[in-house]
Amino acid sequence: MSKILFISDNMLDEGLGIMSLSSYLKTSGHGVDFTLLTDFNKIDDLFRYIDKSDPDLIGFSLMTPQVDAFRPITNLIKRNSSRKIIWGGPHCMFMAEDVAKKEAVDFICVGEGEEALLQLMDRLDDGGDYSGISNLWSKKGNTWITNPIGPLEEDLDKYPPPDRDLYYSKYPLLRDFAVKRFITQRGCPYDCAYCFEPSYKIMYKGKGKLMRRNSPARAVQEIRDVIAKYPTRLVHFSDDVFNLNKEWNREFLRLYKENIDLPWTCNVVVQGMDDELTRQYKEAGCRGVTFGLETGVEQTRMKLLRKLTPNRIYSEVVKSFRKHDILYMSNVMFMLPDETLDHALESMKFQIELQPFGSRPSMLKLYKGTELARYAVLNDLCEGVGEFTYKAKDEKQEHPVIENLEWAGQLFIKFPFLFKYAKKIMASRLLKFFNEPLTLYYTYWHNVVFFKIPPIQALRYFLASREAFTKGMGKQQVDNFKPIDSKEGQLPVTFQPSAENIKAAV
Repeated sequence: MSKILFISDNMLDEGLGIMSLSSYLKTSGHGVDFTLLTDFNKIDDLFRYIDKSDPDLIGFSLMTPQVDAFRPITNLIKRNSSRKIIWGGPHCMFMAEDVAKKEAVDFICVGEGEEALLQLMDRLDDGGDYSGISNLWSKKGNTWITNPIGPLEEDLDKYPPPDRDLYYSKYPLLRDFAVKRFITQRGCPYDCAYCFEPSYKIMYKGKGKLMRRNSPARAVQEIRDVIAKYPTRLVHFSDDVFNLNKEWNREFLRLYKENIDLPWTCNVVVQGMDDELTRQYKEAGCRGVTFGLETGVEQTRMKLLRKLTPNRIYSEVVKSFRKHDILYMSNVMFMLPDETLDHALESMKFQIELQPFGSRPSMLKLYKGTELARYAVLNDLCEGVGEFTYKAKDEKQEHPVIENLEWAGQLFIKFPFLFKYAKKIMASRLLKFFNEPLTLYYTYWHNVVFFKIPPIQALRYFLASREAFTKGMGKQQVDNFKPIDSKEGQLPVTFQPSAENIKAAV
C-alpha cells in the first residue's frame, strides 16, 4: 500500500486534522508517518529522515501564516527529490490559485480532505488515474487539472477517531500533556467579516449541509477512549462554537456527566448562552469558556465586523458565568480599519468592565478574500498590499502604540487602576522592553490556571513553541507591502451588513 509522510512546523500545532486523515487512511491499509520541522537542526537531517521513511507522498496541512515556514522546505524537497508533494488545509481552500502559481507542489487539496486523499493514495498504490478526484487539483507537466468541490459528508460518525498515536508515540510531552483537545463538529453558522467562513459557504453552496456534528454518544465515547489510554486532567473542545444546538448540548452534557469525571473548557458565543445552559455546563464539569468579544466598541463590532451582538448581551452573560463560578476568557482584536488609539482604549475599557479571567489580544491581519479586507480597500482604509494581506492606514501614526495593548492590556485587566495612565504606559520606551516577558508570563500563567496544567509541564510545552506563544501564528507570516494600484480599489462590493439585523440586535 502507498504511504504518506506528514510534516508540520512545531509542537504547538497539534493537528487534529492530520490525525483524522491518518486514521481514515489507515482503515484502508495505507501507511502514515509524521515528523516536526523542529526535530531537525539541518535540512540534510530532514532529507535523511524522508529517505528512511520512503513515502510515496509528502503532505503539508497549513494555514496562511505557515506558508513562510513550509514554502522553503517544500522547494528544497522538490529540488532534491522526485517525491510527490501535496498541500492542503485552510490556506489551500481559500487561496488555491495562489498555491498553484507559486508553490512547488504536485497536488492541492482544495476542500475537505478525507475522501480526496484516500482516493489519491489508492491511485498512487495501483497506478490509476488521479486526474478526476473531487476536491483535488493535480499538476500534469506545466498544467493544473482543477476539479470541482465534491459533496460534504454529513455523517461525521462515519469517520474513525483521530489517530493520536501518530503524534503521541513520537512526542511524550504531547502524550503526557494535561489537556487533550477534541472537535465535535464542522462548520460555523456566522458570517463575521474578518473570517473566511462566508467564502467557505460560497464554496460549498449546494454541496450539502454545512453544519455537521458527531452524535453526543460518539463524542463522549471518543473522550472515554482517549482518557483511558493517555494521561488527561482536562478536556478542551476546540469547536469554533461549542454551544450551538441546545438539544445536542443537553444530551451531550447528560452523557458527559454520567461517564466522565474531568473538568472541561470550550469556545462559546455569548448570544447562545443563558443562565439555564450555564448552570447545566457547570453541573457537567465546565471549568471555563472562551468567547470572541473582538472589540469593545459596539458600533464597530456590529457594523464593521458584522458580529451582531450588543455590549449588553456580553455584560449579562458574564454575570451568569460569575454566578455559576465559570472562568471566562475574551478574544479581542486591535488595529482594525480606521481604528484610532482612542477607539482602541474604548475597546479596552469595556473589556476591563467585563472582568475576564484573562484576555487573548491580537493585532488584526486583513487577509485577502475576507469581506473586511474588501471593505477596507473600497473605502480607502489601506495603504499597502502584500502577498496575502493588506496594510491598514495609520494616518495618526498610532499603530505602534496600539500594538502595545497586546501586553499592556493584560496589566489593565489585572490592575484596572492603571488604565487611567494607559497612554503614558503604552508610550513608555522603557516599558516596551517588557513586551515579550509580560506576554509570555500572562500567557503561561493564564493557561496554567485556566486549563489546570502542572506549571513545570506547561513551561516545557511553552518553551517548545515559544515563538508561537509570544508572537502568535499571525505574526509568523510577514508581508512586504507595496502601494495599492487602481485595480485593487475596484473590487466588487460584497460587504453589506444588514441594517435591519443590526437594528434588531440592538
